[in-house]
Amino acid sequence: MADLAAKTGTYDIFLLDGWQTARYARAGYVAPLDDLLANKKSKYYCEDFAPIFLDALRYEGKLWGLPYYGHVGILMYRKDQFTEKGIDVPKTTDDLMNAAAKLTDKANNKFGMAMRAVKGEDNPIISTSWTWVFGGQWLDKDMKPGVTSPEFIKGATWFTDLLKNYGPPDVSRYSWLEVQNTFVTGNTSIIFDASDFIGRIEDPTLSQIVGKIGYALAPAGPFGPITERYPSHLFTAGMAINADSKNVDASWLFLQWMTSKDIQMRTMMEGGNTGIASLSAIASDEYSKTYPGIPVILEALKLANPNYMPHVPEYPELCEAIGTQISRAVTGEITAEEAMKTAYDEMYKVMDQAGYYKK
Repeated sequence: MADLAAKTGTYDIFLLDGWQTARYARAGYVAPLDDLLANKKSKYYCEDFAPIFLDALRYEGKLWGLPYYGHVGILMYRKDQFTEKGIDVPKTTDDLMNAAAKLTDKANNKFGMAMRAVKGEDNPIISTSWTWVFGGQWLDKDMKPGVTSPEFIKGATWFTDLLKNYGPPDVSRYSWLEVQNTFVTGNTSIIFDASDFIGRIEDPTLSQIVGKIGYALAPAGPFGPITERYPSHLFTAGMAINADSKNVDASWLFLQWMTSKDIQMRTMMEGGNTGIASLSAIASDEYSKTYPGIPVILEALKLANPNYMPHVPEYPELCEAIGTQISRAVTGEITAEEAMKTAYDEMYKVMDQAGYYKK
C-alpha cells in the first residue's frame, strides 16, 4: 500500500481483493485491462473464466484484474447423519433451520450448523448472503443504508437465531478456519462456506469425516427462488497491474500466463487449489476425479450474484459496521434489529462523509 500510494511503481503486479476493486480503482492504483485485452491478448489468456469472477473485478464498466482464485458459497453437510435421522437436503431456509435443530445435541457437544460470525469482513461475506435471500440489501437506490428494512432485519434475525440456538457456543468468534475445524472434527453437521473447502475437508490428513460429506446448493429464502436470490457468498482474488508500472506489456503477458488454464490446472493438481477460475478446468475429468461436489460448484457459479455486497470504495468501513453488529447479535448481547439500527448509523456516517448525500 505504501508503494502504491507513493506511485513509485516498484511492484508491477499485485493481488487485488475483488471486494476492494472499487477502492483501488478510484484511488488510481490499478491499470484498466480493457485495451490490453482488446489489442494485446496472447495465447495464454484463459478464454473461459467464470463470468462471475470477471464481474467481481469490474468497476464503473472497466476490468481491473484477472481472476487468480475464486470460490462460491455451497452447503456442506454430513450425509451419513442426514440418512440416519431421515433428513432431506434443505430446499428452503426453514428446512435448513429445522435440519440444524434435529442435528443439535448440546449435551454431547454436537451442533447443527456453523457459519462465520466473527467481527469484521468474514461475517458479512456470509451473513449478508442470507439477508440477500430474505430480500435485504446493504444500500437502497439512494445509497442510503438498507440494513433497517424489514427484509434485512428478518434475514439477520434468521441468521442470528440459527447460530445462537444450533451453533457452537463460541460461534461469534468463528472465521472460516474455525468453521472448517468444527466440521472436520465431527462436532458440527452442516456448514455454509467457500467451495474451496473441498480440497481440505476431503483430505484424510486434515479431516476425520472424509467420504461422509454431501454437497448441495444453498436453499432458497422467502424472497424468491435461488435463480433470483441465491445465497451468493463469493470471493475473487484477482491479479492486477500497478497503474505506475514501467513494464506494462511484460506485466500483461505474465499476468495472462499466471492465470492461464494450464497454470490453474497445475495449481489444482500439484497444490490442491480448488479455487480455480476456469470453467473448463473446474469441469475437467482431472478435477472431478480428484474432488467431489463439482456439479454443485458449477451450478452455484451460475446463480451467485457478485453484487449482493455492493462494489463501492467504502466497502471496508461498511463491512466492519455490519460485521461487528451482527456478531454482537449472535452473542445475544443485542437483538438483530438493535444491531442493524446501530449499523445503519455507522454506515450512514461513512457514506455521508464520502459525499454521497447532497446537503
